[in-house]
Amino acid sequence: MDFNSTVKGSMLEGFYPAGWDMKKIDKCCANKPEDVCKRQKFWNKGFEPVQCNDLVEFEVKMGHEIAIESKNAKDAGK
Repeated sequence: MDFNSTVKGSMLEGFYPAGWDMKKIDKCCANKPEDVCKRQKFWNKGFEPVQCNDLVEFEVKMGHEIAIESKNAKDAGK
């Protein structure tokens, strides 16, 4: 089972941008759940995964990151 074989007809169908290569993204997620935070050779040097205990915590952290990136872009004149 993978994302591409299950997305059709789901609430996520059409949600992601058309240019995203979901097969490539799915391949990146092929690790066992217990290995998902182990550093991969293709990760950016500054990337550090952050564990969330539930969806609410994830949503709050994601919201903060989006706000920080938006502010940084504005401050940089982008």
